Amino acid sequence: MKIGAAIWNAVKKAYPLSSQGVSRMPNNLKFDLKNPYILEAISEQKLRNFSKFDGKDLQEVCKLLDKSSSGKGFTDFEIQALYKKAFPNIKIPTGANEDAIIYLSRLSPEVGSKFDAHGLAKLSITDQLKQLNNLLANGIDNTRAFHTAPLAAPKGIGAGIGTGGHAYYDGSFILVGEKGKLITEDGIKHVIVNDAYYNIIKDLQLKFSDVNFVRADQAVEYFSKL
Repeated sequence: MKIGAAIWNAVKKAYPLSSQGVSRMPNNLKFDLKNPYILEAISEQKLRNFSKFDGKDLQEVCKLLDKSSSGKGFTDFEIQALYKKAFPNIKIPTGANEDAIIYLSRLSPEVGSKFDAHGLAKLSITDQLKQLNNLLANGIDNTRAFHTAPLAAPKGIGAGIGTGGHAYYDGSFILVGEKGKLITEDGIKHVIVNDAYYNIIKDLQLKFSDVNFVRADQAVEYFSKL
């Protein structure tokens, strides 16, 4: 997780959600190096680097910190090359992204409920790769809503909203947090890659070495071992 997001999430701990699920964080919070929650997110060796932000708007500082540390993702040119590698016949095949639905339906709720997840499913298949690249390169924007759900849940939960109570399986990628931790607080640890992008898993792993990329058809075994 990027340092700005880590600082923001640390400060959020001082302002628990209301009974209605609304954040109690006041507007115009300031960056204060005397704040123990901010100090929690910054190593002692780097404290001097942050003194210049003392007294400035906390949210703006966090955004600036994350923006300055971005750029490790794929360029637009590299994204286009990945499309050609993923779809050598140019056209995206019909029936793409079925493996996650087929295989993750076999993941037990006992295992899946331990992993916080978010499926990238609402954009086009090509845009989903761009969205993944942005999230892994720049981190989650914690000033905006980012909804997550268990990787698997008991049958019947969430049926009324059509999700089955678990994260969406029908997109190209499913973001997964570390076991027992929330994505929005501790970042993305694993990415389940659906069949549309099997051909570029090695490229993704080389670019984002701190994230584990897992084929959808191998995800049940992978998460069960964890």
